[in-house]
Parts: sequence; C-alpha cells; structure tokens
Amino acid sequence: MTRTNETLGIIDIGSNSIRLVIYELDQDAAYRIIHEDKYAARLSSVVEPDGTILRHSLDKAITILRQFKATCEAYQTKLIRAAATAAIRNASNVLQIIEWLETETGLTIECVSGDREAYYGFLGVTQSIDLADGFVVDIGGGSTEITVFRDRKRLHSISLPIGAVNSHARYGGEDQWSEANANALCNEVIQALRGQDWIREHPGLPLIGLGGTMRTLAKVEQKRTQYSLPVTHHYEISEQAMENIARSLPHLTSAQRKKVPGLAKDRADIIVPGVLILRTVFQLIQGDRYVVSGAGLRDGLLRDYMAGGQPVVPDALKDSIRNFIHFGPPIPEKRLQRIHQDAVTLYTALQGTAPDEADARILYASSMLHMAGKQINYFRYTQHSAYWIMNASIYGLSHRETILSASAADYHPKKRTPQLLNKHRDILKNSDERHAHRIGSLLRVAEAINRSESIAAIEATKENDSLQVQFTCTAEPLLELDGLEEAVKDLQEAWGVTLSYSIQQASKG
Repeated sequence: MTRTNETLGIIDIGSNSIRLVIYELDQDAAYRIIHEDKYAARLSSVVEPDGTILRHSLDKAITILRQFKATCEAYQTKLIRAAATAAIRNASNVLQIIEWLETETGLTIECVSGDREAYYGFLGVTQSIDLADGFVVDIGGGSTEITVFRDRKRLHSISLPIGAVNSHARYGGEDQWSEANANALCNEVIQALRGQDWIREHPGLPLIGLGGTMRTLAKVEQKRTQYSLPVTHHYEISEQAMENIARSLPHLTSAQRKKVPGLAKDRADIIVPGVLILRTVFQLIQGDRYVVSGAGLRDGLLRDYMAGGQPVVPDALKDSIRNFIHFGPPIPEKRLQRIHQDAVTLYTALQGTAPDEADARILYASSMLHMAGKQINYFRYTQHSAYWIMNASIYGLSHRETILSASAADYHPKKRTPQLLNKHRDILKNSDERHAHRIGSLLRVAEAINRSESIAAIEATKENDSLQVQFTCTAEPLLELDGLEEAVKDLQEAWGVTLSYSIQQASKG
C-alpha cells in the first residue's frame, strides 16, 4: 500500500477554510506532517438565496486549490486526496460545483456526506486521544457533526446544516448579538436534534471539540488563565469557564472581540455562533467537561487511507510514539523497550502494585522518548528530549502526563526538574513534585541497567525499606554498575529505600 518515503497530500475544502496537509509515509505506514497551509475562503458565505454557488464565487477557491496542487507537486506527492464538506454538499448545484472545481484544478474532489464527515472526525479523535467514551463535536463553517462513542466504537452520528459561518450570516448581522438572535440560533440547534434520543442517553461524558471554534476558545481561556503550556490539543475547559465565555462574547462589539487575547481577528465574527452552538450541544448531551482535539477530519482521512481494514487506532500513545521512532534518530527500539520494561518492574516492586493508567502512560512515554532529543543535537539531548515532549503534542497524553514525562526524560533533581515543575504548577497536582522525582529516578536507574547489553534480565523485590534487585548477566556489567552508582542515590532519596543488588550469570544454551 505504501512505499518508502511516499508523500500524501490531503486537502480539506471546508465551509470556512481550505486546508492542505502533506504527510510523509514510510514503508511501515508510519507518518509525519511535513507541510501545512490554509486559506479562509468562507464558501458558506457565498451561497445564493436559492442554495446555489455561482461560478465566479469559486474564483478564490480555484486559485487556492491550484496553488495547493502545485505545492504537492513540489513535494513530489504521488496522491492528493481532496474532500469537500458542508458548503458544497448542501449547495443545490453540488454536481456542477464539483465539475467546475475538477475541470479547473485537475483534482479529483470527494464530496463528503455528513455521516462520512462525522466518521472521519471520529477517526481523527480516536487516533489522537486515549479516551474510551465521549461525544465528538465538529463545528465547521457550514455544518456541525456530533458523534457519540463508547469503548472507542462509534454508536451514533448526525450532521446538522448549522455552522459558524452560515449561522453568522443568518443571525449575526449586527455588531453585537441581540439576546433574541442568540436564542434563535440555540433554538435552531435544539429543534434540529429533537427526536435524536441518543443525544440524551449518555450523560456525564466529555465533549471533544474539533475545528477552529474549539481551538480558538481554548486559546482564549489559556490566555485568560495564563496557562503555562501553550498547547491546545488535549486541553480541558470546565463547564463554568465555557459558560463565562459564551455569556460575554456575544455582548462585545466586533472591535472589542478583536482585542480579546487569544482570539484571531479573522474569527472575531464567527466565534459567537460557534460558541453558542457548542454550549447548546453540551447542555443537551449533559457533558462533564470540554476537551480540545487538535486532530480531526484531515487526520481521519489519513487514517482511512492508511488502514481501511482497521481504522480505529487501539492505542493513541503507542501509535504516536511509533511514528516518531520511525522518523527519529536511529536508536535501537529493543533497548528502549527494555528500559521501559525495567522501569515498570522497579515501579511495581517499589509501589507494591502495577502502574495505574496515567503512570503507565508516563513511564512508557518517558522511556521511549528520553533519547528523542538526539535528533536535534546529541549534546544535552535529554534537555532537547524534554522540549520535544512538551511541544510536539504527543497523542494520548494529558497535559499533566506530558509535563511529568518530560520531567522524567530530563531528570535533574537539583536544578532543571524543580524549575520545570515550578513553571507548571497550574497544571500539576500538589503531590506531583514527589511523584516526578520518583518516576524520574526510576528511569535513570533503568537507563543505567541498559547502558550496554550485559544485563539480560532483572528481578526486584521490596522488603520494608529495602529494595533488592537481581541482575541476570551475560557478561560482567562494568558499564552498567558505573552508571548505577549515581542513579541509585537519586532513587533511594526519592523512594526512601536502600537499594542493593546481586548478580548471577545467565545460563548458557
């Protein structure tokens, strides 16, 4: 299906923006983004009263599609997958529009149905966030897709012809939104979902928001709270915080909205209908919190192309890390797996139980990515690794887990670790300072154990305040013992134990 260094271009012809993403794929179907671009064409705003889109109204879209195609050719892209959503599929002359676009650009355009758009959004979410249950809400310029999933399986979806751009055209003509217009939009959403019993049958689940509306609201809330990690993917917003935003934005003038920190000027008009739609859906589903997904339709199209037989990613974190390892520095994956395995063995002995789900993710991410910084520069690579973990939006990690993983990858108990933890106190729990030292010291010991290939296996047991570790060795572990000397001190201090070890020779044959 894929070939070495194949490139794939995906063009999302949305109702608000036209976006291009170019992915590099390797022979094992690992991928990474190598180019991204967008243009706010606002196709929803050029729909005529009779539901058609006239040929001259497509001039800018055609120009952008030609330019995106030229960009793909510059990257030697073998396949371009172009998908058109609500503004085009809901137009009364949809077939004519597709013919115009294909003739003028040479692209093959897939007109995505509402249900298919919801499906692609669901694939994007399950590829990027390790949540088993939730509602996916994708607010675009011309439609809103809602999907409920349980145990990572899609149960129901619906597509409403109500989006941020066309709702602004219907209700938001004034500089400020009147109470009547805001209520009219909310009532339209409620009426459109009447009869969809499943909407109310799964209370207490997170609302996972896709698209520019959700990302913009996250940036606004992060600016307001001076949030210490400027990453929107997997950012969580409380019901009360979103309610405050939804109450304040409609009553600001357009000029005032343009000055709201975190709110891009080109979204100052359509953010109001966007947040009103979002809040109305949240109230109907009786959600418990909002979660931002940086992945959506384009990621779903990619996943559908690469793995049509098994489209839902079983584990977002492992898939994300697998992608990095395939394109990262040439580090033996077997050694990384051993470091992770040994860190879990030590954790289980010291804690008296296997890691919970959060700690399991932190141990896995920090073990597998603590050498990631070698791709930037070998020297001080652990610092580069921490930066990479913090800023690469690793799929499958919460923001708290991201910070603790970075802290463990660059564990420096006297200086850098306390500085990192102090910077992000707004995200971490009160107990996380101690927790970070415990996990970081574990990783240092696991690294030392795997400094070379002399130690084949370890066993660990804890009695009272003593941790006994038995090494099964294929050769005298001189490098390992040399590295352990300093690492053991940090572990003993962090865990309040004394560590002793014994060595036995691996049996031959």
